[in-house]
Amino acid sequence: MKKQGVIPVVSAEQMRALDQATIEQDGVPSMVLMERAGQGAANAILARYPHAKRVAIVCGKGNNGGDGLVVARYLNEVGLEVHAQLAFPESEMKGDALQQVQIARAYGVPVLESPLDYVNSDLIVDALLGTGATGTPREPLASLIQQMNDSGVPVVALDIPSGIDADTGNAAGMRIDAELTLTMGLPKQGFFQSDAVRALGEWQSVDIGFSRKRIESLETEYASLTESFVDASLPRLKPDAHKGSRGHVLVVGGSTGMAGAPALTGIAALRMGAGLVTVAIPERVQPQTASFYPELMTLPLPDNGEGCLTSQGVAFLIRGLERFDTLAIGMGLSQSSEVGMAFQTLLEAWLKTGKPCLIDADGLNWLARLPISGALNEQVILTPHPGEAARLLGVSTSDIQEARLQSAPLLRERYRCHALLKGAYTLIAHSRGIWINPFAEPSLGTAGSGDSLSGMIVGLMAQGLKPDLAAACAAYRHAQTAVRLKERGNFTASELSSAP
Repeated sequence: MKKQGVIPVVSAEQMRALDQATIEQDGVPSMVLMERAGQGAANAILARYPHAKRVAIVCGKGNNGGDGLVVARYLNEVGLEVHAQLAFPESEMKGDALQQVQIARAYGVPVLESPLDYVNSDLIVDALLGTGATGTPREPLASLIQQMNDSGVPVVALDIPSGIDADTGNAAGMRIDAELTLTMGLPKQGFFQSDAVRALGEWQSVDIGFSRKRIESLETEYASLTESFVDASLPRLKPDAHKGSRGHVLVVGGSTGMAGAPALTGIAALRMGAGLVTVAIPERVQPQTASFYPELMTLPLPDNGEGCLTSQGVAFLIRGLERFDTLAIGMGLSQSSEVGMAFQTLLEAWLKTGKPCLIDADGLNWLARLPISGALNEQVILTPHPGEAARLLGVSTSDIQEARLQSAPLLRERYRCHALLKGAYTLIAHSRGIWINPFAEPSLGTAGSGDSLSGMIVGLMAQGLKPDLAAACAAYRHAQTAVRLKERGNFTASELSSAP
């Protein structure tokens, strides 16, 4: 997948090939790449931990250890108290890593083979194992990993936390739990699923000198979203824009006890720029929904006093579908038996219009249980959390979480539409691959935040963005907003939906 503005996400083999091509074809010496990696990581450490004075750097015998020794040298040069510990005897080291031992000692860095007292350090740098390592860390590495984790001192991992598989994200045995991971060149596929999500902490890429041409020529299935990509993709309003030209969103959902969910979706759609939003909701709960936000129009649907979507209500709604530009369905819909048939009828009628549609929450649960006449299509996006994705695919939630990069495209393949898989590092499966939202933001784990995200997506769809691109931009802005709001403390989904 090639797309300007996103960051390729690579496998361990792709990273190895990129290193090799840079060295053998572009003529960049491997020591130059190692110097760039170490200096870039040292600068990132100094920026993130300006008050750290004592740093322990624990080095393996491969290139990851060599990177750590370069970090030690640069931190030592700016006056920090640095000690580098070799996990193996120096006699077992070779190549660039051995040369970096000699350079570090020449520059006055204490390079020791004896264990360090991590507890008295302000910071630990994990330079034991890089992206080429697989399987369970053996001794003495397993004990060193345990000691670093037990120290209570923040750990910065170079390239990848030791013990994490760069492709799968799995930890077969002991693993480093880092506060920050400084990955060399490009992020790795394993970062975004399984054990890696907790082990990484935050992550940053370090520029080690790959040419732009090399990076742009990469053919990868996965790419991380960026601010520049999102900014360039968002719709721009024309000077003569008005509410009628910015799209009319229809939100269908709500039931007794769940009157707020579709309202959160509606107000988020308006906040993202939709011109008009109508929330179609069972008449029994319509007054409550209408009271939340005066900007929302509401359409009470006949419900036979049941307080949920009914076939009678859908028949009433279908008569006026032509006035809406996009549909969001499922928020607070409920699992009452009559809702299933009503949902099926409405979805089949909407699919015939050829207009964009988003299915979320209880809509996804019904989709997993019902045969829908007519396939879904490129105008449709599903937005499941892991539990809903598990029901859609007939697997367990743990299966989804352990293989998120494989689960998202499976959703797309099975339902023949776009899919957004929520969670830490939300994934958007589209026709050319997977976009990865580069945020693992736990503050979004609050009731209604998914309803807000759905509203942001349909708000962009109403303005003409295709469902996959709308989902990518909305997911990025959704997480960004959460990061900003949490600076003031905990927040609710209503604050998220209405935040500028």
